[in-house]
Amino acid sequence: MFIGFLTSGQLGDLGKTLGWAEAKGFKSISIGTGPGSSFFNVKEVISNPRIVKDVLSSSKTIISAVGFYGNPIDPVEENRKVAKEFFKELIEAAYKIEVPVVTGWIGLHPGSVEDNIREIGRTWPEIINLAEDRGIRIAIENCPGNIAYRPDIWRRIFEAIPSRNLGLEFDPSHLICQMIDAVKAADEFGDRIYHTHMKDAQILWEKVAENGIRSEGWCPHRLPGFGELDWADFITILKKHKYDYALSIEHEDPFYEYKEGLLVAKKFLEQFIP
Repeated sequence: MFIGFLTSGQLGDLGKTLGWAEAKGFKSISIGTGPGSSFFNVKEVISNPRIVKDVLSSSKTIISAVGFYGNPIDPVEENRKVAKEFFKELIEAAYKIEVPVVTGWIGLHPGSVEDNIREIGRTWPEIINLAEDRGIRIAIENCPGNIAYRPDIWRRIFEAIPSRNLGLEFDPSHLICQMIDAVKAADEFGDRIYHTHMKDAQILWEKVAENGIRSEGWCPHRLPGFGELDWADFITILKKHKYDYALSIEHEDPFYEYKEGLLVAKKFLEQFIP
């Protein structure tokens, strides 16, 4: 395992980002992008992958994943089409620059879990087929921004789309804020964890006691080590399942600036990396 971080251009262009990451000892970055992104323009990468490859060749820091956190099962058909096609383009871009993992959201459709599973079945086989053809793993983040936010739904998704090219971008913070045991979930789905978001969450029990869990602000996202997760247990589970890839810090901590927070999180995580 090695330590990296998620970025969408907060440190400048790709060259500057890789330069800062390498200088600070990060082994990887993961990239968040979308239609129209200037930081990682997917169409340009597909048409001229050498641009990115040349930048990567001058750095010891790698790209562990490229991601699109959009909605391929959007209820508006035109929006769905745009998101689906962009996800497919991102797979192609990853293939062209030899990045083995594409991350993102599986999407969210109004209605029940069953409604969402139905729409996933409509949209995702075509995306998965392309990923299989290109040898790319897709890692879906377990964020409540999409339907893949809890373990019972992951089971349903993997039943509907049984391809081993589909797995998880495991983020323990989102489980903590649902009162779900993140370590137990990681153990059950360890062989489906293809990428990670290293992010903690802090439960402010005084706010819960006053306003309950349907209020806001009771579970802020924190840097690793500043919240509820037992990180030794979590890393042990990753080791148990032979996860040997990026520990990618997602910095959403309200108390630390971007660069500062990444360095604090890196220092904390290093105690678990030989």
